[in-house]
Amino acid sequence: MRPDGSGSRLTAPRALCAAALGAALAAPAAAADSPSIEQLEQEVRQCAACHGEDGRSAQMPWNGRIAGQYYEYLVYILRQYRAGRVRGLNGSVMAGAVAHLDDARLKALARYYSTLD
Repeated sequence: MRPDGSGSRLTAPRALCAAALGAALAAPAAAADSPSIEQLEQEVRQCAACHGEDGRSAQMPWNGRIAGQYYEYLVYILRQYRAGRVRGLNGSVMAGAVAHLDDARLKALARYYSTLD
């Protein structure tokens, strides 16, 4: 249970994701204005809807695997989506998904997913 009484026990993949999330936020490259763990968890849940809890897109492989991608690539492509520079259905979906994210959140998500395998 979470401290607020919501949620359930962490499964093994979720526990691994939580550990990677903590490591990503603790990385030296994290800026002082980095999002909180709660904010990043919310963004990760949004990503998981299409890319899976582990970022491997096993359920929907046409969405692309984001786990284990290079940090620099993820930052680049997330910025491209946010700017509307990627065309097609996935481009439209992703543009809407990341439109509200500032650079600190984009970088935190990229850091998190680059640590997964």
